[in-house]
Amino acid sequence: MSILSWRPSPKTRPEGRSGAAAQQQPSTPSYSSYSGNTRKMPPHQIPCSAGGRRPQESDFAHCPTPQSFVRCGPHHRAELCVFSKSDMKELEDLWGRYRDDLSWPSYESKPKFSEEDFRVFHAMAQKVVDAMVEEYKEPMVLDQATISNTNHVGHPPHADNVQFDSVWWNGKRIRSEDEVTAVREGAYVLWRSEKTSYRSYSCSVALSDPNGYEGGEVQFFEKWGDKEPIDRYKCAEGCGIAFCGCNKNIHAVTGVQSGWRLVFLVWTRPPDVRVPDNQAHVCYFRPGTGLGVWLTTADIQRHQAKKRGREGYWAPVDEDDGTCHCLKCVAEREKIAWKECLPLGDAKSSFTGFCTLTPTTSAGNSPRTSHSGGGASGGSGESDGSAEESEENPSIAPGRAEKPRSAEGEAPRHCPHSQGEVMCTTHDRCQLTNVLSKNDMWTLYRIWKEHQDDLSHPWYDKKPTFSNQQFEDFKNLAQKVVDALSEQFKEPLVLDQASVSSTNHHGHPPHSDNVQFDSVWWDGRQVKQKDELIASRNGAEVLWKAAKTHHRNYSACVALSEPWDYGGGDLEFFSS
Repeated sequence: MSILSWRPSPKTRPEGRSGAAAQQQPSTPSYSSYSGNTRKMPPHQIPCSAGGRRPQESDFAHCPTPQSFVRCGPHHRAELCVFSKSDMKELEDLWGRYRDDLSWPSYESKPKFSEEDFRVFHAMAQKVVDAMVEEYKEPMVLDQATISNTNHVGHPPHADNVQFDSVWWNGKRIRSEDEVTAVREGAYVLWRSEKTSYRSYSCSVALSDPNGYEGGEVQFFEKWGDKEPIDRYKCAEGCGIAFCGCNKNIHAVTGVQSGWRLVFLVWTRPPDVRVPDNQAHVCYFRPGTGLGVWLTTADIQRHQAKKRGREGYWAPVDEDDGTCHCLKCVAEREKIAWKECLPLGDAKSSFTGFCTLTPTTSAGNSPRTSHSGGGASGGSGESDGSAEESEENPSIAPGRAEKPRSAEGEAPRHCPHSQGEVMCTTHDRCQLTNVLSKNDMWTLYRIWKEHQDDLSHPWYDKKPTFSNQQFEDFKNLAQKVVDALSEQFKEPLVLDQASVSSTNHHGHPPHSDNVQFDSVWWDGRQVKQKDELIASRNGAEVLWKAAKTHHRNYSACVALSEPWDYGGGDLEFFSS
């Protein structure tokens, strides 16, 4: 993919046009022009319409990637007055009992509401949802609600359910440093789905007197990159502004410079849309949220199940209604559901309980060396059971002594594809004792202290260069570990890479270093993504593919600090 600097010639510059009009130039048929006739479109351009998805207009003359879907429409903003004085007093009291600042949490886990407090919180949120349904004439249900005390940070411009991806012009992507200028002059913006793409609308209701604080304005912008808002709202007590979550309502909240602002935020989703399991418990928080109280999707589901006397909660079974012709849905229909693989009794017992999705098994790339490809992936934001495709397995280099082997070490029983090739022969774990001395550890600590960097937010433009002595020390100490590994596994090994790192509170999700999860199979057929976890736990075969690090075979993790100096940090292994 070529990347373009934004210096369009007079012939290509959209002079005299701005905003939405400029983004339509040159004009091409939008998705709405293909309504009911998507089979005539190229397969990779057919938008997914399963689960209530609504494709946005896409201009393929500028960008080859379709715009992200949304679940909202109409897109206008509406002022709603919903709460009485007594309603606001109840919400303020509830906030006072459960408030917490997630920048520095006071509680180890989210506080549980009493039955009465849940009833009040849910009833107030439902009032807002009912007012939104009446205004937009669209079916929607409560997804999540928050009572928050906005602080001085505020919230920068954003759209709730889509995320800025990249800027394009005439089929070429604009360089990141030119994106804002290009958009202001009419270039085309590509949006990708956010994790909350299952939502549709939201509403911000004031619970405090707007004259009692400075700042705290809700601002809306016409397009990405605009400096000045097109609308500003500072609603009266009990009233709020409702809007959809797509890029037609880019909004921000200015920081509260003085006084006290309390606001009630409500998010909705269409009734038949499934909430990804890994999003149900999330408390949506930004640095400007301040002290808040959260009514999550999981809270609502738990109380609904308890009210009905059930162990679990109801969720939509399948978002695909069979009418979508996008590549993903067509491929998914060819797969088999896990309940079809077993007798009825076994199938029912297999689905007892509610599990979270399988964590990703691929390690992230360094931001210095990886490129997301911008719009190339289209960014789903929906929770998928399978990882994305990686490189194909390379052929074995001529003259290599060791032949790659199957990751499982045996022929597949259910899957027609070969397992990803690996370079390791011994699969036992072993403890390495006294590999590094105290002096060795201090040497590594000094190297880390001087050159440490956080690649989430890099301090350096490029990787720092070691001095000759530091390089020799780092290499020699890493070689010590390699020699110990070689002695344990009785195999010749060479050093590939080494790292000294200070693990943070995120840790690392379950993963394999050199193979990556691909799919789950049963009796020669691929299992549907939504059933992958339960199927693999009940005996279905997992297909692994080679990762980008397939050339490696073993690794070692050596502690450079005492285990009693920190809490957590356990290295955990899983059988499957």
